Amino acid sequence: MTLVETFRGARIIDVSPVIRPGMPVFPGHPALEIDATARTHSRDGYFLQTLVIGEHTGAHADAPAHAVASMAAQTIDSIPVERFVVPYLIIDLAPLSLAAGEYATAADVRAAEVATGHSLEAGDAALLDFGWEAHYDEPDDWWVRNAPGLAEDACAYLLGCGVGLVGSDTATCDIAMRDGAMLAAYGHSTYFLPNGIPIVEGLAGLGSAPRRGVFVGAPLKIAGGSGAPLRALLISEGEQ
Repeated sequence: MTLVETFRGARIIDVSPVIRPGMPVFPGHPALEIDATARTHSRDGYFLQTLVIGEHTGAHADAPAHAVASMAAQTIDSIPVERFVVPYLIIDLAPLSLAAGEYATAADVRAAEVATGHSLEAGDAALLDFGWEAHYDEPDDWWVRNAPGLAEDACAYLLGCGVGLVGSDTATCDIAMRDGAMLAAYGHSTYFLPNGIPIVEGLAGLGSAPRRGVFVGAPLKIAGGSGAPLRALLISEGEQ
């Protein structure tokens, strides 16, 4: 079977939130602004909006330059795009019912991996479903100011698996948050970004997606960017 034939029978799932005014934005980051009147049909003969948007808005990727000062040259535009088109495995941590500020351990991650019937392989994207999307529309940016995260041994486990990307349905991936305070950042500071492993945050709909497939999430190619928004897609042959 050719690649085209395989693709024609594939299921494609959008796991990105809608970019819209009022969406949750990380504390201290610029709020999203959309000017829907920049160009209008009545005045200009066509419709166009302008956006003021932080690099880490909505579903987005973090480059090593975002959190590792010694890797300032490893910006989002320097990362080969194939790093964002990789097999994925969804690690379902939602049954743990972790609260804001709590951590999933290596044992938790491994148990969720085993439950899929698959194993993380070198280069895979490990997509962490904390079940946090349920809090997305809570007032006062609660979703982005609070989140569970990964214990240090969980980050070490994923690094040991040789993952090529780590994503999550929280705004901070491995970082546990409580009331806007970061409690630890093992992946950002030690295990993921310092080892050249991109992080993707703010994913949506992981809970209903097939467990295994191909992740496609090419970030905007922003010169010197610390990260960039992306449209995250999952491609699968069917429910797994």
